[in-house]
Amino acid sequence: MLKFKLAKPMLVALAACAASVAFNGAVFADDAQTQALKDQMRIMQQQMQEMQKQIEALSKQKAAPPAAAPPAPPAGAGPSVPKAAKEAPPAEPKFEAFLKGFYGTLDVSLDETTKGMSGLVADHYSGYDPANPGVYTNVGSPKAGPQGRVGWMPALSTNKSVIGYRGSHKFGSNPTEFIYQLEVQPQITNAPGTSGGYTATSNVTKGALGYGDSFVGVSNNAWGKFKFGTSYSPYKKATDRMNPFSGMLGDYSVVMGNTGGDNRVEFGTRIDHSMWYESPKIGKVFSFDVMFSPGQNRTNNSIVQSSGSPDCNGGNNPGSGNLPLSCDDGGYDSAYSVDLKFEQGPLYIVAAYELHKAVNRDSDGIGSNHPYYGYLTSIGFDPATGVGTSPLLDWAGYSALAAAAPSFVANGGSPGYSGDVANEAAAKVGVQYTFGFGLVVSAIYEDMRRYLPASLQFQNERQRSGEWFAASYDFSPKDNVSVGWAHAGRTPGDPGGQHNYDPTSHDNAANMYTIAWKHRFDKNIYWYLDAADTVNGTNAHYDLGAGGRGITTDCHDGTTYQYIDYSSNGPTTWGGCHIIGVSTGLNYKF
Repeated sequence: MLKFKLAKPMLVALAACAASVAFNGAVFADDAQTQALKDQMRIMQQQMQEMQKQIEALSKQKAAPPAAAPPAPPAGAGPSVPKAAKEAPPAEPKFEAFLKGFYGTLDVSLDETTKGMSGLVADHYSGYDPANPGVYTNVGSPKAGPQGRVGWMPALSTNKSVIGYRGSHKFGSNPTEFIYQLEVQPQITNAPGTSGGYTATSNVTKGALGYGDSFVGVSNNAWGKFKFGTSYSPYKKATDRMNPFSGMLGDYSVVMGNTGGDNRVEFGTRIDHSMWYESPKIGKVFSFDVMFSPGQNRTNNSIVQSSGSPDCNGGNNPGSGNLPLSCDDGGYDSAYSVDLKFEQGPLYIVAAYELHKAVNRDSDGIGSNHPYYGYLTSIGFDPATGVGTSPLLDWAGYSALAAAAPSFVANGGSPGYSGDVANEAAAKVGVQYTFGFGLVVSAIYEDMRRYLPASLQFQNERQRSGEWFAASYDFSPKDNVSVGWAHAGRTPGDPGGQHNYDPTSHDNAANMYTIAWKHRFDKNIYWYLDAADTVNGTNAHYDLGAGGRGITTDCHDGTTYQYIDYSSNGPTTWGGCHIIGVSTGLNYKF
């Protein structure tokens, strides 16, 4: 641009110089020379004029219009940032990439629940008569009723909250990547530490790094992912999308995957020391997952913790629930889990199966109110030695415990079963359909089994069917309402651990009803209001909130005795409790 601006003055100077030469030449030259010089000057002037026109034309083409002044910033706004500065790459790109690996869910709720057991009566029944099996008489003189605060009570709960970090690293130019993930469950409404109470205790610290789905592995888009660590099983995760109440009071884990009806969800918890494979989509519609967890247990009956684990497989630490210090309340050996999923358009279909090997439930006998269990203790009983002869009861273990802890016997302690160790399995099929107008409908059928010999079927409460139905509807761009119903079928038997166990009734089925409204403020945060109602049969004791909530409401009353005995004067479970709850909270994801 500077060259074009200087061109015109330079031409003017050249013209002046030429005129001066012409004038001076006129004084000293003759007429012929003068005429020749004039002709040269005329030609030079024409050439300079032509050159000037060309330069001016080029100058007009190259000259850019002046830039418009930027609009004035609004009042109170900070200094404007040039566009170039906004588009500049971050000063520390590696740090920015590191931050992107973090994710999490924070969920806190205010609950109001009741155990619904006020007025329940615990009757005494006559003993088992081999000549008239199944015939029992109410002998009157009811036992004490529910103790403590069993009505409505408020509570703050941290629900399925998690903070995690995940990332990957390429093996050079190879398309296979090393992948990793670590999670921790923050305790927002209570201090972190080992969880426990007088009915259940655990050595696990949920607020510690590694509690959650944590693993290392390898991944390739062509053939899938292999992972090693701790995780929810494929059986559980395959139907997560069918549970719009996850982490709420009405979570379907109250019934689905929950064989005993308590706070533990046998086929819905994380499994330690596992290895699993996740396939890519096959034919764009099929996928599957397979998991195996070695038991890492040197015993034949899963009576101790697996190597490297703080708790027994299946949850809780040895002695949880005021039982002897062993893993005989659901500890198991190896676990296998698999799912097969089909998804095309609005349709999703899944089938899943899980197997737990050598599940030990010998402690189901301790404190039992089942008349048949009482009959077993009377077979060959010697008052002098305090032991009997029934091969179904662990009299040797009882004698050893009596010698080590005489208070156990003094408080009415009784022997556990001998050899109540069997495989447990669960299978389910689920269907989900998403309609174009915002309605999602889900249904699951589940069958759970415990493979016991005929001699122990009278106390088998771990074998039943279960059903789940849910409908979720987006009735506005930011609002959703969901309804759900879960049904737990009857079981072949019952251990009779309830304080008010009724041997004349075979009704230990249950139904759970729930409804929830969610209002989404944006893609990260929503508010919810949930109500749930668990209606238990005479001997059933399903809770509210099982499956990951910080606070559950179960069928235990407020009894604080620190022992269990045959007369059921220990931590008391009440069959037939009617648990109701309302909860409201905020869920934030990042």
